[in-house]
Amino acid sequence: MTRRPFWIAALLRLYPRACRERYGDELAEAMRACVRRERAAGRRAPLIAVRLLIDAASAGLLIRGDRASTGDPAMRTMLYDLRHSLRLLRRAPLFSALVVATLALAIGANTAIFSVVNGVLLRPLPYTEPDRLVLLYERIPGATEPFGFSAPDLAAFRERARSYTSLAAFRSVEFELSGIDQPERIAAARISASLMDVLGVAPALGRTFTAAEDTGRQPVAILSDGLWRRTFGGDAAVLGRSVSLDRRAYTIVGVMPPQFSFPNRGPRLNNVPAEIFVPISFSDAQLRAFGAMFNNSVVARLAPGVTVPQANAEAGTIAAQIVAQVYPAELREMGLNVGATATPMREEVVGNVRRLLIVLLAAVGVLLLIACADIACLMLTRAAARTREMAIRTALGAGRGRVMRLVLIETGVLAAAGGAAGLGVAWLVKRALLGPVSGGLPRAAEIALDGRVLAFTAAASICAALVCGLLPAFESSRHQSSRALKESGRSATGGLRQRRIFSVLVAAQFACAVVLLASGALLIRSFARLVATDPGFPTDRVVSVSTSLPQRSYPDAAGVRTFYARLFERVAALPGVSAVGASTELPLSVRERRVFTVENPAPAVPASGGVANDWVTGQYFEALGARVMRGRALGPADTQTSEPVVVINETLARKYFPGEDPVNRRLAWGGVKNHGPWMRIVGVIGDVKQAGLARETEPQTWQPWAQLPDAVVANNPTGLFRTLNLMVRTNVPPLSMVPAIRGEVRQLDPALPVTGVQTLDEIVGASASAQRFNAAVLGGFAGAALLLAAVGIAGVLAISVAQRRQEIGIRLALGAQPRRVTGMIVREGMVLVAAGLAIGLPAAFAAARLLRSLLFETAPHDAVSFVAAAIVLCAVAAVACAVPAVRASRVDPVTALRID
Repeated sequence: MTRRPFWIAALLRLYPRACRERYGDELAEAMRACVRRERAAGRRAPLIAVRLLIDAASAGLLIRGDRASTGDPAMRTMLYDLRHSLRLLRRAPLFSALVVATLALAIGANTAIFSVVNGVLLRPLPYTEPDRLVLLYERIPGATEPFGFSAPDLAAFRERARSYTSLAAFRSVEFELSGIDQPERIAAARISASLMDVLGVAPALGRTFTAAEDTGRQPVAILSDGLWRRTFGGDAAVLGRSVSLDRRAYTIVGVMPPQFSFPNRGPRLNNVPAEIFVPISFSDAQLRAFGAMFNNSVVARLAPGVTVPQANAEAGTIAAQIVAQVYPAELREMGLNVGATATPMREEVVGNVRRLLIVLLAAVGVLLLIACADIACLMLTRAAARTREMAIRTALGAGRGRVMRLVLIETGVLAAAGGAAGLGVAWLVKRALLGPVSGGLPRAAEIALDGRVLAFTAAASICAALVCGLLPAFESSRHQSSRALKESGRSATGGLRQRRIFSVLVAAQFACAVVLLASGALLIRSFARLVATDPGFPTDRVVSVSTSLPQRSYPDAAGVRTFYARLFERVAALPGVSAVGASTELPLSVRERRVFTVENPAPAVPASGGVANDWVTGQYFEALGARVMRGRALGPADTQTSEPVVVINETLARKYFPGEDPVNRRLAWGGVKNHGPWMRIVGVIGDVKQAGLARETEPQTWQPWAQLPDAVVANNPTGLFRTLNLMVRTNVPPLSMVPAIRGEVRQLDPALPVTGVQTLDEIVGASASAQRFNAAVLGGFAGAALLLAAVGIAGVLAISVAQRRQEIGIRLALGAQPRRVTGMIVREGMVLVAAGLAIGLPAAFAAARLLRSLLFETAPHDAVSFVAAAIVLCAVAAVACAVPAVRASRVDPVTALRID
């Protein structure tokens, strides 16, 4: 027989000896084949180990079960112990229910968080060889965020790149979907014909786009599974039928499979899953637009053997070549420079939630440890009460192993029940967690209680059984039978050693609770500071709705301007409306960034980085409630025939006009040598957040939408300047105005959908939703940990009071005051709490470093948060200690002495 690896030898021990001796070689080869098969499927070592363990354990039990019927003594003994454990647990339903409920809460929380980690971080992206997929970005020196590719840069990059087998571009857009019962705006994506090949995904019905359809701007479309079922009832004969997008008929050529969701949430750009796909079809004008429209995301498949660092290096080299060899001379004279980077697609998709999920997984792991410590205390108490039983077993010939196995089987039964109940808890917790954040969580649709999660639950249950049961099993097996039989009549509740073990467990519980409480306090304090941040405008009584005019029905700028002018006039006349304006982008979500030059007396100087820009019309600043700090706001006199004007925010004024009045100064888009027309600054507006409450306020400008050239309004390929977000300030509840606003839109164009209905309160609230989720989840876990720790110390002190009943009775009989007894018990409990604080606070300081990136204006070692956590912990512990302390003070000395 060949020498076997230790892990195979260990797994074979789970089989009966006769089976091992007869089929050991075949079983070892089957295990090796299983490992090879699982590795080929891409599964990691821990999951493979769990599966092998479960397979070996279940097979061994089945074989033993079969032999039990033919007289296998080992199996008969194990089945006897199992039946005995079930009878004991049935006789103590309250104890059993308490243990199972505690384990269900802890294992369920762990399972729920692991299911999220599994769906978001562990499962491979649903594409062919996803590790070879990267996202490409361009970068402009001085800008804080990367950009997408412009069309000419992408064409030049594609010609030079050698690190990829294929590249594809995509861009999120919206379309008006009409020709159905109720017109609506849907999320869509313009994609290269090669996108599905790059991803390695095939349609469930039909085909992908051809290169001719992409370059020829053909009106063809591929439906998502959801839109196919919702609009066409899942009709398999949908291919060849047409769908109306922005009032143009598109022929349906394919339907994607149900699990396909693209673009993914998480990337910096173009991250809204589309319901329909159309060819990206770059126009000639787009392919000549050097230095503009960096809004196309690019996904590429690495060539075999090429690593991400190699692709990254090549991307930078190609970007430099494009600027030197392809860019027009005037752009190079402006000093415009770009770089390029490649990022693994997985990192891009999950990178912004990776740390949070790791923190949550660690938090629920700590919660499980606290629960196990609680249960270990209960099991120790139970073991102490069964000292006589164990002594009799030992006296009758049971060895230490047999006694330990009996206790472990009992704990295993409880853990199995807790794990099964934990699956139900996990389902509820998962629904509660994902409900508020599923829209912003990447890969939320892939989160499920699948086989890997079930294996994790089984592993967690086994670990919990071992952690909870080993110490009680050891304590049960160490009693000397003769001494136990002599003492059992007087003391069936343990002694000093047991109290010391309890003290250690309770102190450990409080140390763990301190870590969770301090972490939760940090996130709650951070969230409180975030929601107290001034967004730059009052959020009450303002509602926003969006409309977008399709080019086929509104082909020229005059039609677009006339429609919006009439709409503003109608909405302003509605009862309860005090101001109506509109902008191309909403506050807290401004995406446009521009390079600009400030006109100085001599010479002009370029501004570093970019500036956020927005186009507004009507009474926008009045409707938003923004403050005019200097000069004036934009008004109806700012038209195409008047001088180009702009208003700036305070941050821009401080940064580029320090100590000066910027009103009447001028700035222009572009560099020093080749900039656009000068725009006069006519006013300074108070700072308004552009990119979320947690982001630093950037320099920002606002321009009159009325001063946009007609050609830009009529022909911009993204539809940006045809889509306006109406901002309506009211004197009544804002949402009550929505039906009337929708009615006015329908009066002007019955086929035009109204979307994006939300109040400013909702916009600001959504900006803080991630921080609210973090604080709520970790705060909830901290509360559960505190509750478990409090129950633990109350239980330990209650046991202590029971064990010291005679001592307490003597103290009271000798004249001790009840309040002194109460103080003694509380003091003993608070000593354990102090020990937990002494251990837990340094651990909490260390753990706080993991939270640094999740905090807003709060230091990881914020003293207020740690002090608050310690105070709450001590207060709850004092209440928990008071209950057994009061009971101790009410001990009747006569009764206590008579009993003992």
